[in-house]
Amino acid sequence: MTPSRRDLVGAAAVLSLACGPGARHASGQAASPIKVVIAFPPGGTSTASMQPILPFLTRSLGSDIVLEYMAGSGGDLAAFAVAKASPDGRTLLFGHAGPLAINPHLLQQSFFDPARDLVPVAQVIAFPIVLCAHDKLNVKDLDGLIAAGKSRALVTGSSGNGSMQHLAGEVLRRAVGIQTLHIPFAGGGPLQEALVKGALDIVCETGSNVVRHIQEGRLIPIAVMAEKRLAKLPGVPTFAELGRADLVIDAWFGLVAPAATPSDMLGRIEQATLQALREPSVATAYDAIGGIPAPLGQAAFAAKVAAETVRWRDTIASARISPLGTQTGLPDRR
Repeated sequence: MTPSRRDLVGAAAVLSLACGPGARHASGQAASPIKVVIAFPPGGTSTASMQPILPFLTRSLGSDIVLEYMAGSGGDLAAFAVAKASPDGRTLLFGHAGPLAINPHLLQQSFFDPARDLVPVAQVIAFPIVLCAHDKLNVKDLDGLIAAGKSRALVTGSSGNGSMQHLAGEVLRRAVGIQTLHIPFAGGGPLQEALVKGALDIVCETGSNVVRHIQEGRLIPIAVMAEKRLAKLPGVPTFAELGRADLVIDAWFGLVAPAATPSDMLGRIEQATLQALREPSVATAYDAIGGIPAPLGQAAFAAKVAAETVRWRDTIASARISPLGTQTGLPDRR
């Protein structure tokens, strides 16, 4: 779910989608739209996450909601654009851990500071990570996977160095004491192709990206990195159930605004978002894409981002992760 970080100055692909009829002020004049910048190409999980709440946000806020796509630099292009936007509440970021909690410790960049220049408004959705083994590995549970990983290095992969799949795999490796050989692919497409072809032994991936492979028998689900089981994988235990609460990891998304946005506007957006997430149709739509509504207000969302920042800073430092490579857990070749 995290895009490639190879190009820090790549061009932005922009496409706008408006939701609903033009809202109007009491004067009869059309209200200016609220723009939500998404750090991925159109048509993906981020679009599917925003679309169910758009009608409710439009109704509550009295403005059309426009989605603008600005992919590149692991989300930093989109985050930087929002950080430098006018702080009037009309420009928001559909933010994720990449630009908010990971990239500051992974990339050599100084053109903006997410903790200083952006403010979390409301968390929207979370995608729990699922640990899976390829059926060729012939393991059925966590104990079997650990035994396999202690006898040899298990080949794993991600959509890029520092991606959520990569970091989840590093947390797993260190927590259970296995050896891994990490292959960073250039995006989610090549990663999925490698999964299908059996090039990987294990993978830590969002449920939405592995359910089909599990149903077709290519992947064996070992455990969900969550406190509650996934509706789409009711027979798969959680790491919390297995006594490993330290292995609770999800890919989360939420609305973020420029830091100087007035508090009353932030409050309106926060309440409109939390109200939308209570709608049954939203929960149904999120279940269909492997996500769960994850409503957090400003204070709770800010606390989560701060905690994630510390967690991934420490993981990146201890595993020596960089855009060029990572420590694998294998003995040094000296």
